[in-house]
Amino acid sequence: MILLFISEPVKEVFSNMCISYKLIIITFYGILTAFVVVVSDATLNKTKGAEEEVFIIGSGKASGIYFPVAGAICQLLNLKREKTDPLCVVSPNINTETRLDALRKKRLDFAIVQSDWQYWSFNGARFLINSEPFTSLASVTNLYTEPLVIAVRQKSGIRKLSDLKGRRISLGAKETAGRSMMEALISVYTVLIPGFSEVKELSITQQTALLCDNDIDSAVYAVGSPSATLSTLTSKCLVSFLPVVGPTVDQLVKDNSYYKKAYIPGGIYRGIDKDIPTFGVSATLVTRLDVSDKIVSNIINKINQNVEFFRSLHPALNWFETKQMLDDGLSAPLHPAVKSYYLNK
Repeated sequence: MILLFISEPVKEVFSNMCISYKLIIITFYGILTAFVVVVSDATLNKTKGAEEEVFIIGSGKASGIYFPVAGAICQLLNLKREKTDPLCVVSPNINTETRLDALRKKRLDFAIVQSDWQYWSFNGARFLINSEPFTSLASVTNLYTEPLVIAVRQKSGIRKLSDLKGRRISLGAKETAGRSMMEALISVYTVLIPGFSEVKELSITQQTALLCDNDIDSAVYAVGSPSATLSTLTSKCLVSFLPVVGPTVDQLVKDNSYYKKAYIPGGIYRGIDKDIPTFGVSATLVTRLDVSDKIVSNIINKINQNVEFFRSLHPALNWFETKQMLDDGLSAPLHPAVKSYYLNK
């Protein structure tokens, strides 16, 4: 059970800021989290206009992983907070583009986004609602990897990528990391270009059900581990995860800075006993160049000084290592405070 609460001194602060507060209880991985302030989109402007110094991290929807991971960052910072430090606040947002737009418009100070979206926003991808390059976007840190997962039933006879040719597949919903990575893979993996016998665009829940019912042969996901999604899938039916390796994959990763080599850890999901090599994107924390050096430095410093505690705050952070904080996936330039921290370390 995660208990999100606001202490009496903080209640007074937030009353003065016109932000509603309440006791929120959420069941998630059996972890107890305290001292995380959550603010809705409707109260963002009031929060930003408050006298008490706060900074806001934009996360994903409350049922996803980015929301509690942002909460883990705020919990760490608020529990270790000095009197002069600003308060860390989490804002749940519907999707990545919404977060990046709010960050650009200064309604957020930080956001958790995937490394490919970081790249597209910084460079101004044409498919974005605001296709102007977000040149003030700045990287803070990598958090964890979200590998591409291509799941098949164990009795399907599919053992390698080329076996997918002519099969029924769900590429996942539009604008998801798994869908994007699978489409990039198909575009360069020529054996798959002739196509599949059937292609569906299903939600995670739908494709899990259809795969186990033998209505499709393969389903695509992109999630960090341990994942409730993959746990549900592997508990419903016996599946295998295809290795995504070879010279073509190596070149794809080399040509796209937002991708990185990754693996799905073995021993976590039923029937998956060994690590499965693949590639993936990073979940990253980004900000703007104009956000205070003091706030950015405090985040980097607190994480580096409290690594074990930070890992304990959410299962997705189990494999977090400080040496990977500046690893592949940071497409936007580092915030000056991040550069300064590591130069002076």
